[in-house]
Amino acid sequence: MMSLSKIILLALVIGAVWFGWRWVNRVQEIGRARNATRRQDAPPQHGRRDGAAGGAAARSAGAPAPAFEAEDMEKCPECGAYVAPRSAVSCGRPACPYGR
Repeated sequence: MMSLSKIILLALVIGAVWFGWRWVNRVQEIGRARNATRRQDAPPQHGRRDGAAGGAAARSAGAPAPAFEAEDMEKCPECGAYVAPRSAVSCGRPACPYGR
């Protein structure tokens, strides 16, 4: 039989799940809004650097646009590590071409 304490505990659990669900949805909506503003502020991408077809023209009409464009890795001539050129940082060697 359901006692008063079990009913109160059940109500608390249901309330916690309900408010947790609302909080998760709110956080996701804030994240979507931030991503939308980042996409609007970002300069348009006009294809890939290597000349291959890419971008919005190569995608099918029904496919969603990717959040970020992929970047080709390049081998560092100094240390031999593969790095993304636009976001690479110095490896610490004096002749590193990615020193900032």
